[in-house]
Amino acid sequence: MKRMALWYWGICLSLLLAGCAYWFFYWKDRVYTDDAYVEGNQVYITPLQDGFVTAIHTDDSFLVTRGQLLVELDRTDALIALERAKEALAQTVREVCEKFHQVFAYAAEIEVRNAEWIKTIEDFHHRRDVIDEGGVSLEDFEHAIAALRSAYYSLQQTEILYDKSLSLVQGTSIRRHPLVLAAADQLRQAWVNLYRCQIYSPVEGLAAQRTIQVGMWTKAGEPLLSVIPLDQIWVNANYKETQLKKMRIGQSVKITSDLYGRDVIFQGEIVGLPGAAGNAFSLLPPQNLSGNWIKIVQRLPVRVALKPEELRTFPLRIGLSLEAVVDLRDQKGPLVPVSNAGSPTYETPIFTIEEKGDDLLIDAIILENLDPMLAEYLDTPLEEE
Repeated sequence: MKRMALWYWGICLSLLLAGCAYWFFYWKDRVYTDDAYVEGNQVYITPLQDGFVTAIHTDDSFLVTRGQLLVELDRTDALIALERAKEALAQTVREVCEKFHQVFAYAAEIEVRNAEWIKTIEDFHHRRDVIDEGGVSLEDFEHAIAALRSAYYSLQQTEILYDKSLSLVQGTSIRRHPLVLAAADQLRQAWVNLYRCQIYSPVEGLAAQRTIQVGMWTKAGEPLLSVIPLDQIWVNANYKETQLKKMRIGQSVKITSDLYGRDVIFQGEIVGLPGAAGNAFSLLPPQNLSGNWIKIVQRLPVRVALKPEELRTFPLRIGLSLEAVVDLRDQKGPLVPVSNAGSPTYETPIFTIEEKGDDLLIDAIILENLDPMLAEYLDTPLEEE
């Protein structure tokens, strides 16, 4: 019995020493949580205008590529609006050409009125020189004075009309005239609205949350489905505030998931420490001024980046539960970022092609309705001569 007791206490002491050694050499510099989850971007596909859904080209769980056509809306109203905008631009170009011609017409009219003014001046001088000798009657002389006044004010009126018409086109070309630009913008908007009847995926990922059916009426801004980019995945490890004292940006994190088990260990890295506890973003943030306040240890989401090659080999899904262990030995990293270098950037080029082709259409309509006699003023501003 004594030998068995010695063996028993010897084993217990060995286990205790082994546990102490394991804690001292390993767990002392590590913090663990099982309150960690996969987070990622969810790109919601929403229309920018109302319409009936005429076609759907994907479904939940299927892969979509960036720029792939996802949903089509009825184009009837957009086509009608585009035709009206084309007609309005054509009419505007013709009206602007008329304004240019009006300037030239008044310029010619000024020359006519100026010649009449000179003629009446000469007639007045001729009659004034002979009125005392009786060469003309008093009535003819008075008529000459009236004609002189009439010619003067007629010339002045024409010059005012010329300045008025010139003010509508002076310093601008036909293509850059404000009325033409406004009509071109309306055409561009109609063109974009027609383009937006076809909704394309801005990113590559898995389709999810499809809420529409063919024939359904959808409103602008109403989510139709979402796309989850599997390469835009990270981990939010929710640690207690008492565990964050030695955490630094750049520390390594070992992560295991319930999906793959402990056979797959993801090698992560802390890229951001939170600026607020989770309860600060709740719908009703707690107010701790009341007398029945109870202290509760808060949890803060520590952002952990995963390696892209590991995600490609073992893809994760948003919302999966994880376990995370942070290695605290590296204390060189900052508590807060010292620059914005390394911040993630998300962008897509598909919306930059919405206006592709509209400039060619606008130029074609302008040239079709331009008066050939005004071709020199298409891009050259008209200045007062």
